Amino acid sequence: MKFLGLFIATCLYLMADAMEEKTIDELMVEATNDSMSFDLVSSGSAENPTVRVEHDIMMTLEDYMQQEKERMAENKMSRRKKRKAMRSEQRRWPNKIVPYVIAPNTFTMTDLNQINLAIIDWNRDTCVVFQPRRGEARAVRFQNGQGCSSFVGTIGNVQPISLARGCRIRRIVVHEMGHAVGFQHEQSRPDRDGFVRIRTESIPKPVLFNFNRLPMSRVNNFEVPYDYRSVMHYGARDFSTNGQITVQTIDSRFQNIIGRAPGLSFNDIKLANIMYNCAENCPAMSCPGEGFVGKDCSCKCPTNNPNNPVQNCSGTTLVTTTSVSSSTIRTTTPTEGACEDMNRFCDYWAEQGYCNRSRFVEMYCKAACNLCNAQKRCEDIGQSCGLLRDRGFCQLQFVRSYMESNCAASCNFCRAGELLSADGTPLRSKASNVGSTTMLIMFPAFIGWSLL
Repeated sequence: MKFLGLFIATCLYLMADAMEEKTIDELMVEATNDSMSFDLVSSGSAENPTVRVEHDIMMTLEDYMQQEKERMAENKMSRRKKRKAMRSEQRRWPNKIVPYVIAPNTFTMTDLNQINLAIIDWNRDTCVVFQPRRGEARAVRFQNGQGCSSFVGTIGNVQPISLARGCRIRRIVVHEMGHAVGFQHEQSRPDRDGFVRIRTESIPKPVLFNFNRLPMSRVNNFEVPYDYRSVMHYGARDFSTNGQITVQTIDSRFQNIIGRAPGLSFNDIKLANIMYNCAENCPAMSCPGEGFVGKDCSCKCPTNNPNNPVQNCSGTTLVTTTSVSSSTIRTTTPTEGACEDMNRFCDYWAEQGYCNRSRFVEMYCKAACNLCNAQKRCEDIGQSCGLLRDRGFCQLQFVRSYMESNCAASCNFCRAGELLSADGTPLRSKASNVGSTTMLIMFPAFIGWSLL
């Protein structure tokens, strides 16, 4: 009996250690067992569809359309400023309080412990207070779901923080709570190109929309700098289908650090404190270096410890945060031209017949589906193309690229079932256009996940 207990404890330790080695986006992928859960239109009714982008950000279709309009308008103006946190104050929680509910009969004691640790992190280091709901109209609800997801900021009612089984670890919960507070992903900042390079050659075209920079009208960083160590940053191979890097850090020292934050970083904490004006009742103070005034009216400065990133400071020498982990990023990648499965559920999906029903499975499960030599055809990738077509998406310039790659047949950008060349154009004419739009139909897939 004693040996059994030791064996179980050892297994749990090894599992926990393995989970710590994975990046946040990789853990999100492993937590999702629905092959179509990352469809652009993920849930809701035809009248009120819900969009899901970047693995875990939920928003209404109308809000997504407005965001893309703003992004395209700002791109044309070529303006660049530093932004990350949600700009609209209407989406911030009133009185700095986030009431919460935990779905009953859903989480184990271990799960609840991880959720509570995440709540403690936010309540300890910021003035944003997560507290049990007492009848408030606005609240977050920790619940089960397909993968990990959250809305950004308050939406005015009880909103879900969905935590599938693989999401129920502290750093994932902290990440999803960050969205609920009003944080966007770090790699989506408008100034991100000065810090990371998006390697589009390793990203299938139908999922490139997940790497769009956010419009400046949507976010504000309050001059908090780009943060490779942020808990809101994804890892190096997000949405990759060939095992290669998709998010390359300009500063190579941080290539193996992005996506691996154990919790809130110093700059995450600083941003939340400034965003919610945590020091509004404090006397004016000047803190050294990167320091800021915390909710207790004392200066907070960074440490070198990612598990305890904040310390009290006065006018003394600032502790820097330039040390780099000695761990190395995984260097093993699939052989050039290899036909491999890129998701641990591929065999299961193939057995269930999803190879003929899910375009995601066709892209990420080539071996399991015997599609290594499959020819590309003109067809719809998403499951909601008819809905989007009826909403006029085929004619909207700001989402045209997405529709060309994901809803080609519904939009009549090519002939349904037509064979395509290696670059995605119809074989009948390499230069064939529809209107002013060149046909760019890629390999059948819907939503990509990062390499497991």
